Amino acid sequence: MKSPELLRETAKVLEETEERIKSLTSLSPRKKQSALNKIREAKENFKKMADEVVIDNEELANFFLKRAVKLKNSTNDKTIERLGEKEYMKSVEAMFKYSKAAPYDFAGYMKYVNRAYKAYVWGMISFFVVTAFLPVEFKITSLILLIPILLSLLSLRKRGYTGLMLAFAATPIPLITGALAVRAYLDVFISPSGLQEAAQGLGVSPTTAQIVAGVMVLFGIAELLLLSYAIYMFYKHRHAFL
Repeated sequence: MKSPELLRETAKVLEETEERIKSLTSLSPRKKQSALNKIREAKENFKKMADEVVIDNEELANFFLKRAVKLKNSTNDKTIERLGEKEYMKSVEAMFKYSKAAPYDFAGYMKYVNRAYKAYVWGMISFFVVTAFLPVEFKITSLILLIPILLSLLSLRKRGYTGLMLAFAATPIPLITGALAVRAYLDVFISPSGLQEAAQGLGVSPTTAQIVAGVMVLFGIAELLLLSYAIYMFYKHRHAFL
């Protein structure tokens, strides 16, 4: 495998970059210290990753090395003054993010993200199923959330950070809806009046209403568990998204 060697070379280039940052005068003291901290951590991340590679991704490792070399070459006062402090710090931040995302490409950590993605998909499917039997205001809410949810799914599939933010923003309402739905459907079994209202609302017999309510309780519980797991795992593995 060539990836470990390339990752070690990337770490070496970042170590040289670190030394160059120390002599810079074009960065403010705060930005300079921030750049040093991020490059040091990125260097250590790539060093560690080189010893943990299980997936040989030579193309990506080469990309990291080229970006590290480019960053090193731009780490001088003349170039930073031309580019601007903000642009230079963007390059430092990008290198730092690459180092944090590396385990998902080289150490097989994407399996955890994929599990979270599947849980998110099925959790949202359960949300739409549950709202189909709730009052009209819940149906309207689900329709409003449809576009953000679809956009989040597309972006998450590509490991986009925007998709992660959309998922975090879209999930609270389905979670609240799921909790309310479980409570409402359980009322069909607990309260005679609740059973009668459900049967009349659905236009079915009380027995059929109880069957529907039972199925919806299961979907509601599944929604709560799946979306809670998905959001927890997305947050835990947030560095996979760029």
